[in-house]
Amino acid sequence: MLWLARIHYTSGESAYSELETHSRAGSEEKAVSALQPLGCLPRSTFASSFQQCNGTQNELVSYHNLLLQQVVSKLNNETKDSSFLILDLYTAFMTVFKNKGERPGDSKFENPLKPCCIGISTNFSCGSVDENGAKKYTVCDDPEATFFWDTVHPTQEGWRSVYLALQATLEQL
Repeated sequence: MLWLARIHYTSGESAYSELETHSRAGSEEKAVSALQPLGCLPRSTFASSFQQCNGTQNELVSYHNLLLQQVVSKLNNETKDSSFLILDLYTAFMTVFKNKGERPGDSKFENPLKPCCIGISTNFSCGSVDENGAKKYTVCDDPEATFFWDTVHPTQEGWRSVYLALQATLEQL
């Protein structure tokens, strides 16, 4: 049986404590999600015209994911009846971003960092309207050809690509 939990923590010790509590949930296999590359979200790549990820933000995410891996490894070594597996969203997202569409079934996103729906200026976001109800955003012609819908949310096709990148890990559950 697969078990997924939303874990809230502020430190390695609180993460360990929370995961240890969840280890008694009765399921043998548990998945914990690592963070995706937050520096690659369009809200962070806007300054570079959606051409490059924010390296500083991604370094912080990598550090977080490293600490999470250490906590999960420690807990797996101490727990006999259950095990935790990390869903590595960071690597999955980066794999999709670097994909050239060479494998059958893979999506190729022309510019994966550029969202489909975006405000017409920095004062507006996807879905914004003015006091008269006039749209203050634009939507791309083909949402399936973009990885991100707006400045933070992947499109259906974006998530499908992430799923494909995670498929081998998911099959272990």
